[in-house]
Amino acid sequence: MNEEFFENNIQFAMLNSYDVIVNKIPVEDILATTMPFIAHNPFAEPRKEDLLGMLEYFEEEEDYEKCIRIKEIIDDI
Repeated sequence: MNEEFFENNIQFAMLNSYDVIVNKIPVEDILATTMPFIAHNPFAEPRKEDLLGMLEYFEEEEDYEKCIRIKEIIDDI
């Protein structure tokens, strides 16, 4: 995967992972879309490292509502 592809699709991956982890959207629904990118292994429990990466991404995007929800999940691990 090249850098340009990654940069263009990281937002979709983070939002999709957020939907799977936080909003409990079935991964099959995400995979059926035109942007089926996911930032974590959707067939396993999310790892703390994955959640911390998502937290950092949404902090940079200043999407603090998502940060709060992710932080709650991290605290429960």
